This record gives sequence, C-alpha cells and structure tokens, in this order.
Amino acid sequence: MKGHDLSQKALLNSFQQLYTTEEQCIALLFSLRWPEGFICPLCRNHHADVPPQRNLICPHCNNRTSLTSGTLLHGTKKAIKTWFLAAWWFCLSPFGVSAKELQRLLALSCYETAWTWLQKLRLAMAEADKTRCQGTVDLSYDTITPAPERKKHACILTAMERVSAHGTVGRIRMRRIPVLNRETLMSFLQETVHETSALITAEHRIVSLVQPGSSYTILHSEDKTPICIHDLHKILKHSLHKVHRGGVTTKHLQQYLDEFCFRHNAALLPDRNAVFTALLAGLLKRPLQKSPRSHSPVPHETTELLS
Repeated sequence: MKGHDLSQKALLNSFQQLYTTEEQCIALLFSLRWPEGFICPLCRNHHADVPPQRNLICPHCNNRTSLTSGTLLHGTKKAIKTWFLAAWWFCLSPFGVSAKELQRLLALSCYETAWTWLQKLRLAMAEADKTRCQGTVDLSYDTITPAPERKKHACILTAMERVSAHGTVGRIRMRRIPVLNRETLMSFLQETVHETSALITAEHRIVSLVQPGSSYTILHSEDKTPICIHDLHKILKHSLHKVHRGGVTTKHLQQYLDEFCFRHNAALLPDRNAVFTALLAGLLKRPLQKSPRSHSPVPHETTELLS
C-alpha cells in the first residue's frame, strides 16, 4: 500500500508540473479537436484565428458552441484541468483503479459521478485504440466470470500479435460476444485484425467458422492455446475479481476489456505523454449510445452526473 501511495503521489506531482493552469489544458484540448483551427459544427466554416477557449461563437453564423460539445465530455461543468487530472491518473497508473479512488482523488460528492467518469474514460480508451492486429495473430475463445458471486459466464474472443523477433506479445484486442458463430467471429476479425494477417488457433471451431473465400489465412495449431494468452486472461481475471471486487457485470464487461487492451497496447507508444494524448483524443469522440461490441446499451449518463 505504501508503494501504491508513493507511485500515485509521483503521478500527481508529474501532472502538476506539466499542466499548471486551466488555460493550458483548454489550449491542448482545443488543438487536439481542431488542429487547423476552429471549425463551426453548424456552418462548417473554418476560422484559424479564433483563439483557444472553452465557449465559442462562430464569427460567420454566430452559433454558440463549446469545446466539449458533441464529445464524451458533452455537458460537463467541471474544469477541463479536473478531467485532465482524472485522465492522467487513470491511464498512467500502474495499478488497478476504482471509482472509489477517483472519488477521493477529485473530491467528488458522490460515487455515481466517479463511476460515470471512469466509464467515459473506458469508452475513450476504446475510441483511442482502434489499430488492428497484424502479422501473425493468435486467436482464442474463452469464457470468464466477471463476478464469481453472480456465477454468470461471458464469452470472449482474443486476438494477440506474435512478435517473434523479440519473443514478446504485440497488440491485443478482445471482444465479449453472446455466442461463437460465423457472424460474431467475422465481425470481430474485420474490426480487430488486418486482412493480410496469418491467423493461428488451437480451436477447431474457429477454423471452421472463418468465412470461406475471406482474405484471412488461418492455420490450426496442434499446440494448446499459447501460454501468453492464458497469462493475459489470468491478469484480466485478477483485475476483475481483485481490483474491481467482483463489481463488473457482463453488461458492462466490454468497457473493462477495452481498458485492459488499451493499457497493454499503451506500451507500444513512445512515452507517457503519447499515452495521455491518445486518451484525450478518445474523449473528443462520441460513440453511439448502443455499442455492437457489448451488445448492450451504454449506461445513460445524465447532466447531473456530469456536473
């Protein structure tokens, strides 16, 4: 616990050194959303001379908008620097994170607000990490129990790049599926694995379900599922059962899978600032209210929870 506290303190100190003012945070978010200058969401006119600010008025049509409108931060009344702090701590902490910890960190008045913020950050991770696996890719199908006391199983597909030259694991992608069939498998592959990849799996069912005539090359391995995938699943289960204390439902499991993959794949980025910037870019997007990956609606988030 002492090591955890020291690490968290170091993260917070590094954040304070880099992002000292609200204006600095607004300028960075502004540049990420409109790198070539402000574009009015109503008339679509480009205004390169509009300075970075949170609330904007289009010089052409007088439309009033904000830096966060139409994004995952839509409707928030909190300071951008507060969101930056939450994102910095969330994506760079080497330990598991929980809504209780975020509530304490930001001195939020209620647990529900902290939980909503973390779900938004997980959605941002999904939006930020869409690069597909490529090269030689291991595929596996497994079932996990997000909350042992509920005894509800969830089926997940995992794609894992092999990096033979270094003997390491490359990019990973995971998806919760309702059932393993051709439709769910091909949807997963098309979203997460490049078409020119060579697929390897120990599952006969996966081999038989790959669509005939597809551009994927698939080979059946006589060996069991690679130990690397077993290790990944073991770490995932530890996070679900220990860090989140069995509080993850199958309905919301996909958000936690996206977080797990983002944290693993973040090691492929050059430094922690690149990881943080990637998460901010994800926050500037707004996915549909219903996610095909989770097969369940994204939790409704009211303005009160965002205040």
